[in-house]
Amino acid sequence: MIGSAKRMLAVLALTGVAVFGPPAEAKTDGQQRVVERARLALDAFLDDPNFEEMRVYVQNAYAVLIVPEMLKGGFFLGAEYGIGVLLVRDPQTGAWGQPAFYSLYGGSVGLQFGGQSSDVVFTIMNKGAVDKLLDHGLKLGADAGLAAGRLGAAVGAATTTHLGEDIYVFAKSKGLFGGFWLDGTYIQANDPWNRAYYGHAVDPRQIVREGTVVASAEVDALHQSLTRF
Repeated sequence: MIGSAKRMLAVLALTGVAVFGPPAEAKTDGQQRVVERARLALDAFLDDPNFEEMRVYVQNAYAVLIVPEMLKGGFFLGAEYGIGVLLVRDPQTGAWGQPAFYSLYGGSVGLQFGGQSSDVVFTIMNKGAVDKLLDHGLKLGADAGLAAGRLGAAVGAATTTHLGEDIYVFAKSKGLFGGFWLDGTYIQANDPWNRAYYGHAVDPRQIVREGTVVASAEVDALHQSLTRF
């Protein structure tokens, strides 16, 4: 699965599309910024009355993946890239766990144009989808069902609450792009970023379920924003 995604991005790069990839070396301040931006993104969703229905999805989620400033661009061929944080809820206490860093990448072919930066929140609604993500990552639309909660401030509104899909996506977008969708996007653990943030090699399951902790004001603030939903 990972190999096919890399081949797809290589094709996009060869055709002249700007493709964003993970940095060669992750730095701790970079992870702290992503955690802080994730919190700011959540607060923006909370303060926007257009996303009122998002609250029930977060309240019922097993986990959330928050991707601040996910980038998408292209001309006929599209590419997208982002780094976000996954937080899993403790099934006993309901408390949110520590953040694990994940990369999102993918591409598409079709009539599309422009460039876009979006704050994106994925609510992961069942244990099976969470386990796939923790074990080996997943491909949206193939390994997990995906549905739109709301895409943008005035597009794709959900008028009723349905919790039957594996994952729901909520996005606040900046910029112009002819179409925003994520089917075919790969989500994979960003091991260099997790290692840099926690100071040693650690897999996502250890982070979210086995008590790996970094004392961080940014994480505390992120937890507080999640408890506001």
